[in-house]
Amino acid sequence: MKCTKKILAVLASIGFVLMLAAPMWATQLKSPDTVKTALRLLVQVSNDFKRQITNRNFARVPHEYMEYTEAADALRMGIKDEPADFKARVETRLKAAVAAYQKISDMSAKATDPDPLMAEHAKAVTAMNAVFDLFPADMRPDPNLPPPGGRRGGRQ
Repeated sequence: MKCTKKILAVLASIGFVLMLAAPMWATQLKSPDTVKTALRLLVQVSNDFKRQITNRNFARVPHEYMEYTEAADALRMGIKDEPADFKARVETRLKAAVAAYQKISDMSAKATDPDPLMAEHAKAVTAMNAVFDLFPADMRPDPNLPPPGGRRGGRQ
């Protein structure tokens, strides 16, 4: 009887440890470098959106949207070998983010004032951050860092 209780206690503790470790295993992506690069690209293009709006370069915004969709496709490629439920969660949030940036692109065709575009950009960033929340913190880019390659202001 004592032996059975000890075995059950050991099995319960092993199960508990495995349960705690499961989220850690879930965050082990098959293509972490590709995903990290894609997430970084999403932030960089989002920052480019903001820069174009701030500079009242509204004609450039649709091009930024095209780049954003390319970065979104890169993320899709990075998670293509992940479990279906994870891909579905990412895709749902990614579609919302892409749609938010498309709205900015569409609005830019008639824009004369940056304020409405900046308001929509804030909403788009929130949607993009919802995508980032699905990934481990160490994979998420810092939106305040300059782009790699020493170019402080992004595109020149």
